[in-house]
Amino acid sequence: MLDKSIPYKNIFMEIFPEKISDIKEPCLPEGFSFRLFKNGDEKYWADIETSVLEFDSEREAESYFKENYLPFKDYLKERCLFVINSKGIPVATATAWFVNGSKGYQPSLHWVAVKPDYQGLGLGKAVTEKALKIFSEKDSGRSVMLHTQTWSHKAVKLYGKLGFVMLSDKDAPARSTYIGFELQNNDYYEALEILDKVYERNNTVNV
Repeated sequence: MLDKSIPYKNIFMEIFPEKISDIKEPCLPEGFSFRLFKNGDEKYWADIETSVLEFDSEREAESYFKENYLPFKDYLKERCLFVINSKGIPVATATAWFVNGSKGYQPSLHWVAVKPDYQGLGLGKAVTEKALKIFSEKDSGRSVMLHTQTWSHKAVKLYGKLGFVMLSDKDAPARSTYIGFELQNNDYYEALEILDKVYERNNTVNV
């Protein structure tokens, strides 16, 4: 769930190949399993992302997905990941995607989210680790970037524990020309100040 009680600042993070290779095969709680995208999953993706306040409505989320990802269905079936519950319903997601921008081809982790009712079970950590396993197969030897924000401070802390580091470059590392949006400038110093205050108040991570 996004924490919109604090100022919004952009954050860019990177994990290097040697750290990716250290990631162990993720474990899920009993009753949960992984699966990749299949036809119709855009509705589940929209439901998950809307539930964590990334979009104002499922209709808006599904429209975004259809415009920016669905044209590349072959990639989705290899790179868009879900955690499903015992009833076969997706409740968490992450996408091991990529951008083509100012630095050329760049593997890029997108849209990690866990439905609120399922947070605190370790699904966020597991789905991120599984996405990194996909990167290790599809983009071997390359670092992986991600864009996030201060509103996702619990996820930022999780990414750090997995081996991601915040980038202090003044500008974003790449601007996407492939999936229909441009990343904003890096707010490293402002974000760091906000995160320091948040983590002082709360030292726990439940994702």
